[in-house]
Amino acid sequence: MKHTDDQEEALFGPELDAHPICGRREERDSEYRRRILSTAKTLFQTHSIEDVTMHQIAKEAGVGQGTLYRRYAHIGDVCSDLLRSTTNQFLTSLEIETAEIKSDVSAMKQLSECIVRIVDFVDEKASLLSTIVSMHTDKRSFSLHKKPLFVRLHHLMSPLVIRAVEQGEIRPIDVTLTVNTILASLIPDQYLYHKEVLGYTKEQFTEGICRLFVKGI
Repeated sequence: MKHTDDQEEALFGPELDAHPICGRREERDSEYRRRILSTAKTLFQTHSIEDVTMHQIAKEAGVGQGTLYRRYAHIGDVCSDLLRSTTNQFLTSLEIETAEIKSDVSAMKQLSECIVRIVDFVDEKASLLSTIVSMHTDKRSFSLHKKPLFVRLHHLMSPLVIRAVEQGEIRPIDVTLTVNTILASLIPDQYLYHKEVLGYTKEQFTEGICRLFVKGI
């Protein structure tokens, strides 16, 4: 049975050659996926994600529950699939931007801009991202630090901190620990807690993170 526990793996895996004999099956699977994701997106817009069930998605999409569960183990997997393309586009644009060394922009300024963009993305996709994390955290093997999203963000932020040290913008620090801590503070649950429980605006949250990890170091 195929589960999408790691949707990013499917996203970054090699493309498979098309085989005519499988054409109709692939076409049908593609149609099922389109209907499921379209239905889920509509339901998530009209209900809170926590209130939407797999049974409801299957019924509204007009597919059997077996068909749905063969593709998605739980709501978190549906959310992951919905986010695949937008997440990859976001990360790719961020990687291109941060990889460019600008003579008129300091490394720490680039780090600050990176944090702002991450918070913007988390704010826009917070409910979906939070559901994905919560659906996997009860698994003994779950490790946020090994997830492709975390790894890619770590790989693009670390060089900025290293360059800041090399150029004398900041004193020598533990780069790995610093970046891990920055990313841990930006996870959806943290953001939603500060926004929905403590009443922080997106701007206040972003300014606070930058004060701690850009101005503070």
